[in-house]
Amino acid sequence: MGRGRPRKTDPEEVLDTAMKVFWNKGFEGTSMSDLVDATGMAKPGLYACFGDKESLYKKSLTRYFNSLGTPLLDDLECSDDPLPLVVRRFLETVAHSMLDDSCPSGCFVVNSLIEGASQHPALQAIGKEYDQRRRDVFAQRFAKAQKNGELPPQVDAQALAEFFAAQSLALGVMGRTGTNKQELSNFINVAMTALPANH
Repeated sequence: MGRGRPRKTDPEEVLDTAMKVFWNKGFEGTSMSDLVDATGMAKPGLYACFGDKESLYKKSLTRYFNSLGTPLLDDLECSDDPLPLVVRRFLETVAHSMLDDSCPSGCFVVNSLIEGASQHPALQAIGKEYDQRRRDVFAQRFAKAQKNGELPPQVDAQALAEFFAAQSLALGVMGRTGTNKQELSNFINVAMTALPANH
């Protein structure tokens, strides 16, 4: 009789499983044995398919960002809905994901940034890259909103974009610490008061 979990042979399924292990435990807290146990693949198979632990971590973080972060950013950047609606939807989607019991707590990118100080520079860089991409999209959307008259001309659109980008980061930290739905909702409601109406 075999031991452990059934072997996963689909690389996408293996990567999803590895992603959740890294998301939950971080890079330093995850051992190759953890990955073997979770995926059912032997070490040689993991190395052959994904490379070393660092490569698998990078692929896992990229998969997380592409599957969860990119759709959010695309909506923020491209939606024709009014700015307050788009920003609230972004924050509420992040908050909702923090309450998903099927996933590890918090935001994988945020967790990566927090762990970053103890990581290899190459691992720090990928977390920072995805964080910067999020900040850039906020900046572009707020600049567009000001150009379109959704924000008053005297408002510092860049500073406001940085503020809301930081709120999405804060929601990720709050999710990691087990903040409940009402607390997340209250946080978003207060954050939204920083968005000025253009009368």
